[in-house]
Amino acid sequence: MRPRAHARSPWSEDLVHGRLVSGLMAREVERLHIGADLHPARMTTDLFRPIPMSPFTIDTVIRREGKRLIVVEVTVRSGDVPVALSSVQILRSGPPGPDVAWVPEYYAAPSPETIGPPPRVAPKHFGEVRRVEQSVGGRRFSWFRETCELLEGHRDTPFGTLAAAADWVSPFTNMGADRLAYINADVTLYCSRLPVGPWIGFENLDHVRSGGVSVSVCALHDTVGRIGTAASAALPY
Repeated sequence: MRPRAHARSPWSEDLVHGRLVSGLMAREVERLHIGADLHPARMTTDLFRPIPMSPFTIDTVIRREGKRLIVVEVTVRSGDVPVALSSVQILRSGPPGPDVAWVPEYYAAPSPETIGPPPRVAPKHFGEVRRVEQSVGGRRFSWFRETCELLEGHRDTPFGTLAAAADWVSPFTNMGADRLAYINADVTLYCSRLPVGPWIGFENLDHVRSGGVSVSVCALHDTVGRIGTAASAALPY
């Protein structure tokens, strides 16, 4: 795969944005390993090396395949050098299970169409963010969508869309008063169902910082309701 100019990272014009690589890894798993009644429930991505703006490859290996569970390992290489690794847990879906004793009170997010577009248009590679300015119970909420195709000439897929967007858990929870000073080295996504449409909503749930390590969690929404969570660990940049 060859990065286009607007795939560059906000941290350096010589690097690929990590969220796009996560989305492409998810897309490859979706293409090769997800069929009828199979659902990608969890994806953990480690971005352990900078990814240069040069061609890279994506390979997948099945580490475990059972009747109800498949674990797929995904590796991204720049040349012969591994630069990112994901583990995707795929579960076999079925009829609804029994009720549980506790469920949270879900936040009813306003539609992104009722929130005006941002006054300043971000560069193409950043996508579009629409923020709910009024916090609810101390929590903040933002909508995000991509503004160009993840893979040129191909329609975005639900899992690829969600995996790429999930990387925003770090900027949405670690943003300072005037700039983002933390860079995440990973992201873990859990989803009970795949999103409907391009908009992914982020509801800030938790943030803990100690010794320069920041850990944060967001609830994920689409325009229908809650779909899962995303979490990341970040370091000062």
